[in-house]
Amino acid sequence: MNKTAKIKEPYLPQWLVRSLRPLNTHFDTRVVSLAEDAQWRETDLKGVFIRLLECVPGRRYRVAAQLKFDYQHVPALLEKHPDLEFLIQQGHLSSRMGDYHANWYFRSPSSRINQNMTFQRSVTMNADDSAIVYLAAGQMKDSDLAWRKIDTNNEDSWLPGPVEGTDVLPLHGHGSCNVMLVRWNKAAAFKTRIDPRGEELLVIRGAVNDALGAYQQNSWIRNPITAWQAWGARAGTVVYYKNGHFANSDSI
Repeated sequence: MNKTAKIKEPYLPQWLVRSLRPLNTHFDTRVVSLAEDAQWRETDLKGVFIRLLECVPGRRYRVAAQLKFDYQHVPALLEKHPDLEFLIQQGHLSSRMGDYHANWYFRSPSSRINQNMTFQRSVTMNADDSAIVYLAAGQMKDSDLAWRKIDTNNEDSWLPGPVEGTDVLPLHGHGSCNVMLVRWNKAAAFKTRIDPRGEELLVIRGAVNDALGAYQQNSWIRNPITAWQAWGARAGTVVYYKNGHFANSDSI
């Protein structure tokens, strides 16, 4: 067995692993996944679908994806040591930790989890609704021990952004990695200047644009250093933004 492919501890459930395939494995290449081109695939759990954005095999599967829950009650076991980061984009999810609505952000390093976590659709949710969750796995360094649970609807957590007319909500920072939400209150454009190691962006609401195009809600972009762009948007746009997390992916 390839040593780099060996996983000592379970951290992704088989219902999810069987949905994975290598995708966008070269970090020196710009990747754009437009919302209108999204491909949702069935998982082994009836009613749970996956839109895979990134999957890099290694010591741990490195994954970025969206999960869609299309049924009222779909238990989804996330395993003993999940090493997960997720943002509820739409709907409500319930778990042993409680019941959470859209815009909650969670970060669960494997070293801080000592019991299985099961997320499922809340029974209070309308049957014709669906829950959508952005999920990242295998992207945390072993030294990253911080656990996060943040309600991004809390206005007290938002700070002035890099240019007038924008706000940011810091979600996490460790080493070179920074994770945040960026919100536009009026039309503005700026180029991030945090750590030149590459960037990832998911449009949560509204649309953003750069020199190469425009990207609607649920579009996902991953830029290497050489492709960094100045991002512009109109009022009401919100993006999930991460950088500094993939330049040294083999050492994670």
